[in-house]
Amino acid sequence: MMDSPEARGLMGAPWLFGRQGLSLLALVTAIAATFLATDVTYLAGALLLVGFAARAWARLAFARVAYSRKTSRSRAFQGDELFLESTLANPRPLPLPWVEVWEHLPAALAPEGAKERSFVEPERVWASRGVALWPYQRLRWRRKLRCRHRGVYRLGEIRMRTGDPFGFFERERQLRDQQELLVYPHVVPLRTLALPLHHPSLDVVSRSSPVADPTRTATVRDYRPDDPQRLIHWPTTARRGSLQVRVLEPATSLHVSLLLDVRGFGFGIYQDELLELTLSAVASIAVFLQSEGAPVALLANTNPPLVIPPGASVPHLQYVLESLARLKARAGPALVPWALDDLPRGDTVVLAASDVAADLRHSILHLQEAGFTVLSLLAMSKARSTPLASVSITPGCDLAALLEGRG
Repeated sequence: MMDSPEARGLMGAPWLFGRQGLSLLALVTAIAATFLATDVTYLAGALLLVGFAARAWARLAFARVAYSRKTSRSRAFQGDELFLESTLANPRPLPLPWVEVWEHLPAALAPEGAKERSFVEPERVWASRGVALWPYQRLRWRRKLRCRHRGVYRLGEIRMRTGDPFGFFERERQLRDQQELLVYPHVVPLRTLALPLHHPSLDVVSRSSPVADPTRTATVRDYRPDDPQRLIHWPTTARRGSLQVRVLEPATSLHVSLLLDVRGFGFGIYQDELLELTLSAVASIAVFLQSEGAPVALLANTNPPLVIPPGASVPHLQYVLESLARLKARAGPALVPWALDDLPRGDTVVLAASDVAADLRHSILHLQEAGFTVLSLLAMSKARSTPLASVSITPGCDLAALLEGRG
């Protein structure tokens, strides 16, 4: 089994084939040839030829050799499997009798094949591949990766080692790779959502409602003669120099802001599991609402705070999922009054928090006093009844059943 680049340094050249050794061989060859010592001349000359050939081979080992790699996808969901495809090309007449390819990969991706844990970065492993490259040959191989945890993963550096056919000299080439693999939280499929989500003034269930919501503007367009004057958007009119009117969003019962309080996820036995379950619940709700055509906003009191305005498009959902994938539970400002400045007025607020978050009851009361309907997803280490929770999230729970009201 090969040793990783951290465990084994480059092999030093034998003294005989170093500068001094080769000089000595050249001197011995010259003296032996002068005195017609044929056997000594042949032996010293052969060693001299092997030494120069090995040095030249090693020096040219990586010349024009190209390495590249890419993942089958740059985005994946937790639990997905994908492939890392590597390509090594030798577009020249000089073969490489042996090549070691070492890839510094995140251990959380569970790369397939031979690997060794990194001493410098314990959360990474060195995945290895040994190959031989003949002239003008291109090799491809695939390595399976398993996305077991949410997060952003940098694939890391590549180190390649090779040398001459005699094994006297080694050369190493390091390549930096800034590719990122984004793993979204686990999303559970929902057929329905057992949360009483309502529009502040209407209760129209259809996602393509003929009723317009006067409080929400979807876009602006040029004025038409039959447009009411109350819909003229004067700031845009002044900027463009022609009359512009607001296009109102259709009324829908699903206008939701997802509000995440990360302050309670910094301690506790199940803190990591509960955080991942909570983010999975938030992501699942966002995907369900987007499929229903409902605008969704996302806010989190991280450091720095995360604020994503409402939207219902596919790119908006992707941005929400990417933000959840990158989220670190570093506590930022207190939930109230910070959230009151950025929450869209009239939205139903789905608050996801830990049951040990500071001032949880106080925060919910302030949000309700500000006119928001608050539905809470509370993460707790042990199931118990609490009036603050619309849904209680516990370790090992069936998240789909809870969100659909079957749990």
